Amino acid sequence: MTSTKLVHIGVRCTDLQQSIKFWRDALGLEISQQANNCFDLTDGYHNFRVFQHNGPERPKHVSGMLDYLHIGVSVPDLKTVAERCFTMGFQIFSDGLGGAEVLDLHDIQSTAFKVKDPDGITVDITSSDQQWPGVHL
Repeated sequence: MTSTKLVHIGVRCTDLQQSIKFWRDALGLEISQQANNCFDLTDGYHNFRVFQHNGPERPKHVSGMLDYLHIGVSVPDLKTVAERCFTMGFQIFSDGLGGAEVLDLHDIQSTAFKVKDPDGITVDITSSDQQWPGVHL
């Protein structure tokens, strides 16, 4: 029996170009295809489609421990990605029960940090292959 595989996630964003800068340039996902108002990004295993939202104005995204969506990304070099995010103006933080705590680049001592994409979606960035149970990198 073959198991079900998670292969695709799609996100509708308010500014497609800013979102691509985040997902491609800051985090390093590759663009596999581009069409009108959407980009398909990949890590070689999963499809992550970023669409331009063209509907009515959306309510502000709730983030932090109250968010309804967050995404996890594994990277080979945590410090390099943190530096790229910081240089591009994205705030890096940790997020626990006490709320978000802004981190300085020199505070990146652990195996993970968080950053928000241009729409406020929290992204867990890790270099650990033990971060999420059941995932084999």
